[in-house]
Amino acid sequence: MTRIVLLVSALLVVLSFGALAQKPEFAPGVRYDTRVPSLKQVLGYDFAEHVTPPEDIIRYLKALHEAAPDRTRLVKYAETWEKRELYALIVATPERIRQLDQLKANLQRLANPAALSGSESESLIKQLPVVVALVHGVHGNEISSGEAALAEAYHLLAAQNDPVTDLIRRETVVIIDPMQNPDGRARFVFQNLLGQAVTPDPEPAAAEHDEPWPGGRSNHYLFDLNRDWFVQTQPESQGRVKFLLEWMPHVVVDLHEMGGDSTYYFPPQAQPYNPHQTKAQGNWLELFGQANAAKFDERGFGYFNRDVFDAFYPGYGVSWPVAQGAIGMTFEKGSARGLVYRRRDGSLLTYRDGAVEHFTAALTTAHTAARNREKMLRDYVEYRRTAGAGPVKAYLLPPGLDAGQALRLALTLQNNGIIVQRAEEPIRLGNRTLPVGTFVVPLPQPAGMLVRNLLDAQVPMNDAFLKQQDALRARRLPDQIYDITAWNLPFLYDVECVPSELLITAKTSRLEAAPSTTAGSPLADAVVGYALSWNASAAALTAEALRDGLRARFLHRPFTIAGQRFERGTVVFRTADNGADLKAKLTALATRHSANIQKLDSAFVSEGASLGGNQTVTLKTPKVLLAWDAPTSSLSAGWTRFVLERRYGQAVTAVRVSSLPRVDWRAYDVLVLPAGNYASLAGDTLRRLKDWISAGGTLITLGEASRWATRESVGLLDTRTELRDGTADSESGVARVDAARRPADYLLAIQPMREQPELVPGAILRVTLDEDHWLASGTDGEIQAMVESTRVFQPLKIDRGRNVGIYAASDRLLASGLLWDASRLQLPQKAFLLHQPLGQGHVIAFAEDPTYRAYAETTMFLFFNAVLLGAAY
Repeated sequence: MTRIVLLVSALLVVLSFGALAQKPEFAPGVRYDTRVPSLKQVLGYDFAEHVTPPEDIIRYLKALHEAAPDRTRLVKYAETWEKRELYALIVATPERIRQLDQLKANLQRLANPAALSGSESESLIKQLPVVVALVHGVHGNEISSGEAALAEAYHLLAAQNDPVTDLIRRETVVIIDPMQNPDGRARFVFQNLLGQAVTPDPEPAAAEHDEPWPGGRSNHYLFDLNRDWFVQTQPESQGRVKFLLEWMPHVVVDLHEMGGDSTYYFPPQAQPYNPHQTKAQGNWLELFGQANAAKFDERGFGYFNRDVFDAFYPGYGVSWPVAQGAIGMTFEKGSARGLVYRRRDGSLLTYRDGAVEHFTAALTTAHTAARNREKMLRDYVEYRRTAGAGPVKAYLLPPGLDAGQALRLALTLQNNGIIVQRAEEPIRLGNRTLPVGTFVVPLPQPAGMLVRNLLDAQVPMNDAFLKQQDALRARRLPDQIYDITAWNLPFLYDVECVPSELLITAKTSRLEAAPSTTAGSPLADAVVGYALSWNASAAALTAEALRDGLRARFLHRPFTIAGQRFERGTVVFRTADNGADLKAKLTALATRHSANIQKLDSAFVSEGASLGGNQTVTLKTPKVLLAWDAPTSSLSAGWTRFVLERRYGQAVTAVRVSSLPRVDWRAYDVLVLPAGNYASLAGDTLRRLKDWISAGGTLITLGEASRWATRESVGLLDTRTELRDGTADSESGVARVDAARRPADYLLAIQPMREQPELVPGAILRVTLDEDHWLASGTDGEIQAMVESTRVFQPLKIDRGRNVGIYAASDRLLASGLLWDASRLQLPQKAFLLHQPLGQGHVIAFAEDPTYRAYAETTMFLFFNAVLLGAAY
């Protein structure tokens, strides 16, 4: 019997691999110009025979460009942290390539229709091509799209006597970005080859499919680049957005992969739609979807649409172009995560399948755009002419208490192609006057829909969709909310945003570029030293000053000297502590960080804490240890490392969690545990950790790591997380049941007894801070925080520590996004930021990840307070 089973299994394998021999063709029946080199001629193998590594993708594009320089332009648009180059190949007719600079200038004119007369607009529409951007592989382990990109480029250059390709060439300019994330792709290829069997192994659990931490999805800093489009923290995103803003494509396709048991996805997308997507854009998505469906039906490819993948969040590769007026589309193909993958139904999915289907969808999309060139351009012009029109005529961003942070926000908007102006005189709004230096974002403007997305306090989901989600929640079924529900940048930067329904008539100048880093007017000579009120800009300045050898002191309490009031949190650079170059160094730093430094000619205080008293602490550059590798969340670890190294210039030593037991913690001041479950830190390792804290170390836990710290078996935080009924979660698994709450009807009877709180689906919530605590230095007592979890922490008892941050009262809790009623009732007054002393050291816990996507600027600042000030107090 066993022998029969083995024979049958062997036969199935033979049949399955026999089916692979019938390879799907990229373009059946098309003949190719032999003067254009094939992939095999350049790399030694045919399309999709191997997973092409990043350097060979670029090598082939260069070969195509060399073979057809009259029809291509190869543009380097960025370089990754790991020094890999990112290129885009522009494919166009010889005439357009010869006049490419003029073509690009005319595309810019078309993208700014308010500056055009009707006849000028009409002339451009008649003559210009539709620009189709095909961008591939934003996630490094979504591999087949990169292979498809090479086939697309070869086909557009080499296909002969093919009417479809001829029309694409005549009516379009095609931009092919073959891989948006070469660092992640390189990581995947390395691990895939390391685990590869003698022949490709289709088993899902095989090493060649099973990526170790952190996987190839993310870039060097472990960011999901498909969430980074509008904030642009990463060089890949910065370069790509700048490049696309130069070309202003009218169609943008972002090609991805999904789980191997899925088929193929193309739009129309799932609900909820972003409310700033226009009806015309929705109609175009229908048209492109119908065209792709017809081609997939013809070729026998499976597909789905209107499910799973939405375009609500404006930071995707699909939705950012939509907010610029383009038709943005996500394409997703089930992934082989290697050369061949066995699906649950026993069928085999190949790398070639993915490449062929991506190629087919991309070329069908380009063909559809070509067939509708003029109508697409007309709709695009109309979009850009009126984008953002409505009651609000401008958003105003006053400099506030941290002018550097307001500038950072203004530059972020500008980097998205948004027009930002700076007030050269005060702006009067009713009874209020906003100062010189206020940033003005006028509406309407060509990027007005992106302005609305980023600055509107609320971007709502439609009521019908929310009712469906409520029904799913009631049955404890997964909701259909794909990503976060809020991202308002003024809230996350803690910069005031004032909408004006009146036209701004005050004199303004356009913000064109980042301010010069050349030192401005020198600071005045000071007898005692220089003082700087604490905020995010001051923290970054101080971190750089400490690295540069300056000595600084910090005072949390307010004080007054010579009539000058300094509120809670001031850093002081005393002349006696520093060299003769103190003034010059601080002048340069103040310019670089947009900081306002005050000179001190006396240390005599008329009110408040004394500069020479024991409430003043000396700052130093802390030695920071960061937990790395499993079980940390790779996203949390990457965000945290980026914020420390790149946002605040703080050196960090990343150590794998498995190696922490052999680290000499005495050499470090701070240990950061990113989100994760640290059950392996037990026994002697946990004892050593507590001893290190007691001796003066600072432990900072983020998100799920804070839940770990509350466990009875860990004992680092004397509090607990709550269950949905408000009782404390417990490792014993015994839940208290209140007889008065015993179910009286069916719906209550079927509710779980030990249920986690309601998930907050990525909303921005208000947090009230204890201004008397040094962790809250530099704030005004209230911030906004990104919340995306089920964690609810009970406040610390007053004799155990301080609840430095608690969620605001229910009527003020929600700043932006979606919050279900259960959360609105349970979260108020619960702990967000906790500080528990342990001996001479500190345990500092954040309920959520304060470094979220590296654009939660306010909580990032609180996190750096914990690092820098925690090492000083």
